Amino acid sequence: MKGRHAICIVLDGLRASALGAYGNTSYPTPRLDSLASRSLVVDWLWADSPGLQSFYRSIWQGVHALRKHGGTRLTDLLRQAGVVQWMVTDDQWLAEEASRMPFDEALLVETSADQPASAIEETVLAQFFAHALEQVAIWQEEAAQRKSGSLLWIHARGLFGPWDAPRAMRAELLEEGDPAPAEYVSAPCELRQVEDPDEQLAHRVAYAAQVGVADACVGAFLQSLEHALKGSETLLMLLGSRGYALGEHGAIGGNCQELFGERLHLPWLMHTLGNSMPVARSTDLAQPADVGATLIDWMRLECPAEPHDGLSLVPRLRGESTERRNLAVSAGPKGELAARTPAWLMRCPQSPASAQLFAKPDDRWEFNDVASRCSGEVEQLQRSLATFLEVSQTGRPLPRE
Repeated sequence: MKGRHAICIVLDGLRASALGAYGNTSYPTPRLDSLASRSLVVDWLWADSPGLQSFYRSIWQGVHALRKHGGTRLTDLLRQAGVVQWMVTDDQWLAEEASRMPFDEALLVETSADQPASAIEETVLAQFFAHALEQVAIWQEEAAQRKSGSLLWIHARGLFGPWDAPRAMRAELLEEGDPAPAEYVSAPCELRQVEDPDEQLAHRVAYAAQVGVADACVGAFLQSLEHALKGSETLLMLLGSRGYALGEHGAIGGNCQELFGERLHLPWLMHTLGNSMPVARSTDLAQPADVGATLIDWMRLECPAEPHDGLSLVPRLRGESTERRNLAVSAGPKGELAARTPAWLMRCPQSPASAQLFAKPDDRWEFNDVASRCSGEVEQLQRSLATFLEVSQTGRPLPRE
């Protein structure tokens, strides 16, 4: 195979706090943590919206969720450069989107489950990654025939799909005296005011077991991938596309849209296949448009002339510094806004005047609102947010401070 290649694996619903590499100590994720140990770990990928469609718009068009108009699509740039592009997904909406874009192949893997699997190998995620692995050889052969670079995009519904982990996996996460594990397979969409700690625990354990399934399935897939693509110049990315609320702020489910870290803080691991050496973590703020900018840079292409809101992290893979982003803004579906800096998260549920302020990174779960005691910081963040909003309605580059 000639040219550069990239494989992006996206697990919907995987929040950063689910992985040991991001501080989770409640349950093991050994295979993904092993990947993190030889990857560039982006500590703070902060979503610009809690929606899946916005996530992909930001990556593929290189613009923030608040922008009214998108830029040149990533897929168009890659097509112009002769890059082979494949999409494998079990998400109906994404498959339809991909069919309208210049992907050479867009495969929809249809799977379902109405009861827990008897073994990990029988779960929906295991079936999905088995299909994805079958496509790797075909994709590899097409890129070799065309002697070009290639992109394989793999998107799994993940934690927004069936929670069909074997019953034993849920039971293993419970201690003596805990209530029996939940039996459901359809993940909660939106539960409000869940105050019973036993009920909260049941949902968290069910989520954790499903993360365990993802860890096993992705780990097995990566092991096969390393062997199949040995010697190629391939960048591997693992990302979450949106988080999942587990009761931290009184709500449980994938449809909870409030702009808190459980929905906005996403994992992003970048690994060059064959590398076994540790890479320094990136502690700078990142947003989804950076994913597209990184792929453009990896393929050695030029960003389009129009404003592009992304920053490439490819230099970080070489141990080099990059331009810093010290302001990450998120927009909710009902007008809610949030501004994240290295030191603060300001959340404005209805308007800038209703601001809540949380110290970062110390207040990991945004439990302690200190807005009333830090009026100066709130005012500064409100000014920064107002400037960001104003600029986002123009074609000018967005402020990063």
